[in-house]
Formats: sequence, structure tokens, C-alpha cells
Amino acid sequence: MDVRTGGYPRRLRIAALVLPAILIAALVGLDYFVVERLFDSAVGHLIILAVGVAGVLAFSTAIFSQLTALQSALETRRQQLQAVNTAGLALTSELDRDEVLQRVADQARAVANARYAALGVFNSDGTIDTFTTSGITAEERTRIGPLPHGRGLLGYLQRERRPLRLRDLHAHPSSVGFPPGHPPMTTFLGTPILLRGEPLGNLYLTEKQGAAEFTEADAEALETLAAQAAIAIENARMYAQAERVSAQEERQRIRMDLHDGVMQSLYGVGLLLDDAAERVTAEPDEVKAQLRRSVDRLNNAIADLRGYVRGLQPAEAGERAIGSSLEELVEQTRASARIEVSLDIRPDAAARLDGAQRAAAYYVAADALGNIARHARARRATVRLASADGDVALDIEDDGVGFDTSAAMNGHGLDNMRQRAAGVSGELVVTSAPGDGTRIRLSLPANREGTL
Repeated sequence: MDVRTGGYPRRLRIAALVLPAILIAALVGLDYFVVERLFDSAVGHLIILAVGVAGVLAFSTAIFSQLTALQSALETRRQQLQAVNTAGLALTSELDRDEVLQRVADQARAVANARYAALGVFNSDGTIDTFTTSGITAEERTRIGPLPHGRGLLGYLQRERRPLRLRDLHAHPSSVGFPPGHPPMTTFLGTPILLRGEPLGNLYLTEKQGAAEFTEADAEALETLAAQAAIAIENARMYAQAERVSAQEERQRIRMDLHDGVMQSLYGVGLLLDDAAERVTAEPDEVKAQLRRSVDRLNNAIADLRGYVRGLQPAEAGERAIGSSLEELVEQTRASARIEVSLDIRPDAAARLDGAQRAAAYYVAADALGNIARHARARRATVRLASADGDVALDIEDDGVGFDTSAAMNGHGLDNMRQRAAGVSGELVVTSAPGDGTRIRLSLPANREGTL
């Protein structure tokens, strides 16, 4: 009986048309050839009526029996489609790959009323990477041994890429049997899991419950589930990939923040201590004050590191006014590197930066001043924040030894600066030459609404 079409099965439609015609013809023939010759008119009419009623009852019984069977099949089909729909909704809510695979296997077994289900997922070279089972205990999995190699029916299904339904899997030419410890299995239903025509894996069912074999309706339901599973598996894969990318980006952010914040602070403390060691004999009072400043900066660095330990977030430079942040940074550089650093902050430019831009400007300035203190051998430096061509520009200049930009543009600090600039849609330009000092300009698109 085919319940997939919109109307009644063809056999039922034929019976509904042919059987009444046969009954009428039989009554006419019985009346003409038999009843009229053997009985008088009244008795003959009674006989024809009785035979007609009996025929109608028999016909109705046959039709109603077929309709009852059809209704039962339709109800089974409805429940099956509902189960597939429920399975699809459940799959779309899960992003963990292993959980998705287990749910697919469990739902497939329920949809087709199978005792066992398995889901094999391929790796890039087509071999089975994971094999998820349902209906098999952990002890049975252990007895079965390692993952299948994709030979036999599993390999056949992978090559053919179309559903396979068998009453006895052992009778198929590709069957190679089971390894020792494998549960006995006879009936089989398998379908490929395809995404844009490419195989992700195969879905297998064995041991149909309550019937001699899997039905065409089971095969259709499994194909629908496999299509839903392909999307769910791909979503889980993309989610896992996004998590990996996010983790890499977070590590990069932490590396940059540590380099631009805590490491710069510690380097400044190191310069203070070096200077104190040279002056301790000649200027003990000044050295004491310098050591106290060093302790304060160490405490600040420890506080920043504690913030990383607790929440992986540095002290947020973007939450402070850019003028006070840069002023504090300049004071640290003056004290630690003993360089004369001038600071020029135009209020109108500072007011046009948002929090992310203030943080970027602060960290670029910290990196630039750190490079000046370590490498430039400069006597003077300038930090200036002003409007420029409708945007905001942060300029850091020094009168140090400079460097060849064509050969030294991939240093760790410069790379951090470029990433900071790109993160807020800004632009970083480095101008330098040996013996001619260095100028770094960070251009930032102005926040037209303005912010403090």
C-alpha cells in the first residue's frame, strides 16, 4: 500500500469501481438465468434482495478494511514525519559536534523503529573519522574493537551515495560479515549524509523492530533526517572552527595588551632601578624617592596582572580621559628613561574619540614611547593629539638615532601598533631614517557625536 501520494492507493480505487459493477452484473445474471426459471416472482425478488444485501455488506466490509489499514498506515507515517521534524528541531539547537552525532544516531533509531543505529563521519581522505552508535552498550563497543575501515556494505554505501534497504544484509554481494563480538544483525537500511553533493558520512540502521524489514517510508524518513543532520554537522563544525579562531584572537589580544601595558610598565621600573643603582652612592635621598616610585609602579603592574588572572582583562584605558592617560604615560617615560617628553593634547580632538579609539591611542603611545626609551637613544620626544584633515591624529616624535623602515617594519611593537590601528579603522604611518629620528602617526576617524 502506497501512502505517499495525495489520493487513495490505486488498488483501492480500482476495487471501489470494479466490485460494484461485478455485483450488479452478478445479480442481473442470477435473476435472469436462475431465479426466473426456478421461482415465482415474489420469491425471486426476495432471493435477489438477499443476495444483493449480502453482496453490499461484503463489499463494504472489504472497503472499510482497506480504509482502516490505510488510516493506520497514514497515522504511522504522520508519527514518523513528526518524529523527523522533532529530530530536526533538536539538532538545530545543538552546536557541540559529538552531541550532534549522538543525537542523529538516537533519532534515526527512533524514527525507523530500529534496534541499532550508527553514524560514520569521514575525514578529508574519505576514511571513517568518528563512528557514533546507538543501541549498543559500552561493553559491546569494546568487544567490537576499533573503528570500521569502510569495507563491505559501509564502503558500498559510501561509493554509491544512495540509500540501501536490505531484508538480509548477509545476502548482499558486498557483505563481508562482522568482527568477533559484534551483535547479530540481519535487516539493514543505510543512507549517505550529503552536503552540497559531497559526502560527510553515512547513517546506518539494522534490525527493524515489529516488521520483517525496513519500509520505503523508513527510507524516506531516514533521508530527510540525513539532510537535516548534514546541516547540523556542518553548523557544529563551523561553530568549533569559530571557537578556535576566537581563542586565537583572544590570545593575540592578551599578548598585545600585556606587551603594551604590563610589560611597558615593568620595563620602565627596570630603567628606574638601573638608574638608582648608578646614583645610590652620590644621591641617596633621590634614590630613595626613586625606589618608592618603582614600588608604586610595580604595584600597579601587579594589579594589572591580577586583573588578567581574574577576568583576562587589562586595566581599561578606554574608560579614562585620553589626556590624563597620556599625561601619566609621559610622566612615566620622563622618570624612567630620563628623556624630556613634551605633551600637547587639543581638547577638541580628545573629545572626538570614543572608548575604543582612546584605548588604541594610549597603547600605541605606550609602545612608541617604550621603543624610544629602549632603542632611540633620544634626548627629546613629543606626543601630540590634534585634529587633522577632519579626523584625529596622534603624533609621537623623537630626535633619536632612527632606523631603516624598509628593513625594520616587522618588529613586535610596530606589529602591535598596526593591529591596534586596524582594530578601530585607523591608519598607522611610521617615518624614520638612520640618524634622523622617528615619527609615528596614528590617524583615527573622528567620532562625530563627540565624547569625553
